[in-house]
Amino acid sequence: MSLLTVTILILTGVLVGFINTLSAGGTIVSIALYLALGISPQGANAVNRVGVLLQDAFGSALFLKQGIFKVKQVLPYCFPVMAGALLGSLTAVSISEKVFSFCLGAILLVMIVFLFVQEKQSVKEEKHLSLKQYLIYFPVFVGIGFYGGFVQAGTGFLIIAALSMILGYDMIKTAAVKLFIMFLYTVVAITVFFAKGGVEVNYWLFGLIHSLGMIIGTWIADKYALKKGEKFIRWVIIFVILLTALNLFGIMDLQKIFKNLVL
Repeated sequence: MSLLTVTILILTGVLVGFINTLSAGGTIVSIALYLALGISPQGANAVNRVGVLLQDAFGSALFLKQGIFKVKQVLPYCFPVMAGALLGSLTAVSISEKVFSFCLGAILLVMIVFLFVQEKQSVKEEKHLSLKQYLIYFPVFVGIGFYGGFVQAGTGFLIIAALSMILGYDMIKTAAVKLFIMFLYTVVAITVFFAKGGVEVNYWLFGLIHSLGMIIGTWIADKYALKKGEKFIRWVIIFVILLTALNLFGIMDLQKIFKNLVL
């Protein structure tokens, strides 16, 4: 592994960590980078979880230390997401590479619609769901977990929507709880992918190096989130939406850019 490759992995990791902490969609950049480095789509889907796991663990610890949320308050929403992630990751490793590649491409295209259909954010009152309401929304959280376990890319957008629209969390608490939920379900998913095998050891090393940058990006984002507040986070989300859309529309080819830098 060249020094240039290590540098690119760390620098792009900072960008991805910053984006994922305050909003979502940064893993689109990670997947494009892994594909450019010669990892197969299924391999990239697996290795991508390394950085997500470490970044979310670090980010969750920072937000918990600051008292943004309490674990016991959000655990009821974590369990169905983890169950869904188990089903999703088992599905991802059981289908052929060709079928998975098609699914990944199709899902990313569908993301375009979701990215542009954003509810206007307003000040909302935080909700405490009754047992009946919880059971009604239970399948929603399982579905989010299934998607996250299957693909990962864009899962943050779904969690943000659920936390803000269903539970009425403000954007800062949403960003914090999102990291914690993603950490827990990624533990489940990465266990399945690692147990399945099929990914070269040096590719897992790519994920570890990339995660170093992601942790730095998470630390930076955490500091800015507290200083700038919700308005700043919303602008970050707008930036992520535009970046992801440009990549998906083919206006910006992230894979080509990375290949030119690495080769």
